[in-house]
Amino acid sequence: MKTKEMDAALQKLVDKDVIVDLVHRYSFYFDHRRFEEVTMIFTEDCVIDYGRGIAPLIQGRAELAALLSNADATGFLGTSHHNANVWITFDGPDRADVATSLYAWHHAPQGPNPRVWGYYYDKVVRAGDGWLIAYRQLRIGGQENFDIEWIPLIER
Repeated sequence: MKTKEMDAALQKLVDKDVIVDLVHRYSFYFDHRRFEEVTMIFTEDCVIDYGRGIAPLIQGRAELAALLSNADATGFLGTSHHNANVWITFDGPDRADVATSLYAWHHAPQGPNPRVWGYYYDKVVRAGDGWLIAYRQLRIGGQENFDIEWIPLIER
């Protein structure tokens, strides 16, 4: 392998590691209620679709910050998001599509604790010296005690 090809391959490996870390930071920040840090891993003009049962389409970091500032209104005492199977497909050196499997547990103040299984589908972009999420869609394959309007994992 030539030096230029080796450098490109090494950069791709480093970028993959940074993107996987980005996915995990979202869950860590969210579960630890560090909502300001959650917003900072998204681009200014991000688009986020958690599904109509959670929120209307979020357009921009400011709308995400506003939604998260009301996080206590959801009534959950805590959350625990678990990510696995992070699959990254590059679309050039500064853009990538990311599919991440998800299990999320929610601590309800009363009654059974809601749980969901699904995927985050992200579009990430290189911004300065790092990567940010420009687009995120949550798709749900299964749920327990969380019967709201979700975007289905598989369209039928």
